[in-house]
Amino acid sequence: MVEVTGQSYTDAWAKAGIMVRDDITQPGVSPGYVILAEAPGEGYVVQWDSTGSGQLDSNSAPSNTGSGTAAYPTWLKLVRSGDTYTGYYSTDDSTWTLVGTATAPGATATQDVGVFTSSHSAGTIGEADFSGFSQS
Repeated sequence: MVEVTGQSYTDAWAKAGIMVRDDITQPGVSPGYVILAEAPGEGYVVQWDSTGSGQLDSNSAPSNTGSGTAAYPTWLKLVRSGDTYTGYYSTDDSTWTLVGTATAPGATATQDVGVFTSSHSAGTIGEADFSGFSQS
């Protein structure tokens, strides 16, 4: 779980959130890849690698839009059960709203996990502020 306290609006789809992957040092090829993200102009989304290729290719948001409306602060929680991941967000750290559920084939029992940010705009640097990252 992590609190996103702020994020640059470099693009509607700039993202900040939680990432899990079998090996975070092997981007583009390591399977078991799932993110739960907040996008300032699109809301919340779970994206994942549904084929085990190491590439994000599936999205919980229909028609390339997120769910909900981005707000700061927001708490993000990603829960794993086997190879299934369920993402939630909360704007008060008490009431949780389902973002989506993903199945990531190839996910190993032990994975790397961390926070990430992306400006979603080539050549533009973005910033996100996080607080209270924890895993269990």
